[in-house]
Amino acid sequence: MCTAVANNSGIQFQGIDELGEVLASLGDKFGGQVVDKILRKAAQPMLKRAKELSSNADVTGDTTKSIGIIANRKTNTIKLGPRRGGGFKGYHAHLLEYGTAPHIIRAKAAGGLLKFGGTYAQEVHHPGIAPQPFMRPAFDSKKDEAIGIIKDECKAIILDGFKSVFK
Repeated sequence: MCTAVANNSGIQFQGIDELGEVLASLGDKFGGQVVDKILRKAAQPMLKRAKELSSNADVTGDTTKSIGIIANRKTNTIKLGPRRGGGFKGYHAHLLEYGTAPHIIRAKAAGGLLKFGGTYAQEVHHPGIAPQPFMRPAFDSKKDEAIGIIKDECKAIILDGFKSVFK
């Protein structure tokens, strides 16, 4: 228990050693698995919003299904976004997010043909697509909520650590 006692020479604190022990032990309470759990919880509102927004532009559904958490266990960080590989097909997500300029698509082999809907051609004039962002708007609209979740989770861990000192 940490208390302050007034005496003739001023204020004297008792229990400072216990307070120091709690502060020292907080490092253990913020280990990699705990941080990962907090970050994943904080990412959920952003993740949900990104999937909602991408579904408006995603004709195949592949991009929406691929949006998820990409964890880096070495640095205890996470990223949110379209995943590629491992059964996920988020390969064209950047084209939806940022759009494309009009361009020509040509057959790879000289004299080769491209097939589009039963028609064959040596080249096709693609009109491009307008940007249909989903990741940036999801971040912008949910970042404050994510920060709030992180603060609340960290505060709960810290308060739990100090319960034994401040009775």
